[in-house]
Amino acid sequence: MHVQDLNPIQREAAAAGGTSFLYGPAGTGKTTALHQRLLRLLGEGEPAYTILTLVAEPEHRAAFFDAVHAAGTGPYAELTVIDYARLAQRMVALFWPLVARDAGFERPYQPPTSLSYDQAQVLMWRVVTPMLAQGAFANLRLRPQQIVSQLLDTLNRAALNALSLEEAITRQSHTWVGEPERRFHLDDAATAARAFRHRCLTDSLLDLSLTVEVFDTQLVQHPEFHRYFRERYRHLIVDNLEEQTPAGQNFVAGLMGETQTTAVAVDAAGGYKRFLAADPHGAEAMRLRFDRIYEFSESFVAPPEMGLVANQVENYLMHTTLPSEGAEARILAVVGGRYRREMVANLGPVLHELVYDRGVAPRDVAIIVPYLDGALRYMLTNALREAGLPFRVLRRRTSPREEPRVRAWLTWLALAHPGWGVRPAPYDVAEALTLSIHSLDPARAQLVVDALYRPDAPELLPAETLAPRIAERVGAEEVARVEALRLWLAARGHRDTIDTFLHSLFNELLAEPQFQPEPDVAGAAVLDWLVRSAARLRKAAPGMGLRSEADIGVTFIDAVNQGLVTANPPDWGEPPDPNGVVLSTIYAYLLAGEPAQVQVWLETSAQGWWDIPRQPLSNAFVLAQSRSPDVPWTIDEEFAVRNELLARIVRGLTARCREGIILATSDLDRRGVRQDGPLWRALGPVIRARSRETEAEN
Repeated sequence: MHVQDLNPIQREAAAAGGTSFLYGPAGTGKTTALHQRLLRLLGEGEPAYTILTLVAEPEHRAAFFDAVHAAGTGPYAELTVIDYARLAQRMVALFWPLVARDAGFERPYQPPTSLSYDQAQVLMWRVVTPMLAQGAFANLRLRPQQIVSQLLDTLNRAALNALSLEEAITRQSHTWVGEPERRFHLDDAATAARAFRHRCLTDSLLDLSLTVEVFDTQLVQHPEFHRYFRERYRHLIVDNLEEQTPAGQNFVAGLMGETQTTAVAVDAAGGYKRFLAADPHGAEAMRLRFDRIYEFSESFVAPPEMGLVANQVENYLMHTTLPSEGAEARILAVVGGRYRREMVANLGPVLHELVYDRGVAPRDVAIIVPYLDGALRYMLTNALREAGLPFRVLRRRTSPREEPRVRAWLTWLALAHPGWGVRPAPYDVAEALTLSIHSLDPARAQLVVDALYRPDAPELLPAETLAPRIAERVGAEEVARVEALRLWLAARGHRDTIDTFLHSLFNELLAEPQFQPEPDVAGAAVLDWLVRSAARLRKAAPGMGLRSEADIGVTFIDAVNQGLVTANPPDWGEPPDPNGVVLSTIYAYLLAGEPAQVQVWLETSAQGWWDIPRQPLSNAFVLAQSRSPDVPWTIDEEFAVRNELLARIVRGLTARCREGIILATSDLDRRGVRQDGPLWRALGPVIRARSRETEAEN
């Protein structure tokens, strides 16, 4: 977009000096104004080195770089576009000698090791495992991996809300008003969190929580850092301040006075990362600190009637009286079914007609769902294939063990190292054979496993021990490939680090034409994730108490098998079509910021639109910096939070929709329980009005 294409308020905001606050709904051009502000600074000769741009999500960096690249303004290699967590990590590492001792690290002279979210889970798992063996968290209906995730959530939310760990523990305990047994669980959680933090301080390990705490409480307050920041950065640009946490907002508020100009953009009704301590109310309250306030209202995306849909939902949930008459004009269709499979089956032809008869590009269709479990994802992707529609899945976090190739490659890692004591189940070995040898189907792979696999060892026996009748059924070529795989594993075991082993396994063996005649693009993506994750774990291993390659390998395999969740995962399975229908959960879609011509709100009557994740060990809302620390968490407050979140979700979705919405729902959920959630009830008058219109037309 060129300057001449901007509207008056965008041009004024892009050219403003001093401090400016850009406020308005999503889609009204605030980010574009920030892009133009950046281009104006560079065009006027400001060195890229002196500009700091803070974004809410790492994925948002690309849009700023794309804008600079398209404008052809010249060199910008030293331009800093970064999210708060990455900035904190970079600055703490740079100023480590200045803050390590005061932050409480036992060996401040030892360089720190930064832990990714994956590695923090591994370390927390090593803390929690002995506690579980001793009876901690008894009768808590959570999987061990969920316990680990919620403990890390408490640590991270505390730091991001500018609270100490002890303050967070006290809040969790003092605000709980439910069953007494839960207090014991909270005590166990406090014990685990303290042990994890002690381990980090002892071995100079920086997880997200400790990185943010050191940055927020030590470094940002230090005069030397202020001097560095003042001499390094002359301009500060912040997009989506409402998705920043109190710690991030404290950073902006504390240092905006050090720069010559500061421009901040805030989405009205944003703040979708409340579960990760985002503080939209704090962002809106900061407007009084700015010299100029620019109110953005003209949407470049959504027609005015889309706002009427949001008004209808907000009126129902928040008891407001906003205008909503005419909202039914933006409900394109209502698709139903008694069961989920019927809903999905009925949706396929509607989408086919939308694309092939009405000419809507697949990439301009977004299917949005509260929870995307495996069964629903399978039904949806099959329905899209049957409708002849390409698709891509937006994910923020996922469990690698759900990807069959991850399980397969780790099965071969375990079999190459029988001394580690990891014994894959026969099913896993059969699955690994099927995925590794293109011509071997599951039935024959199971025959091979039944005859050759000894799980107690664990090992594959030589192919020559295979009974002739079994060998004949499996096929001579397939038997030869199984033997080649066995010999390769036996020869490479204990020779390499686990990341080198995995790289060699794929490139020297499994990618060869005899195993995979066609390029295995999906396998390569899995390999890349495994190799990078294993290499990072090996680098952090000394500080985590992993002394040998066996320790690293067993820990890595066990972490994946226990359900380790990875942030910003690669595309598992077949490569997605960048021009395909978007299939996404609510928050992944909203935080990606991609508008669509048509949105499908799947399972509209499901309670999941209104629910918040069950986290008995970590309540995100009582840890909010702005909340009174001693007020009990009541059911009324929980309902109010849920209503506000859903109202913001709908406002955000409608602001990103250019034409209209298809509502798709089933009478019964996956457990056979009738559905009648708040979103469906809120939209009831709109649905009935549209039904009357349809009947009148017919």
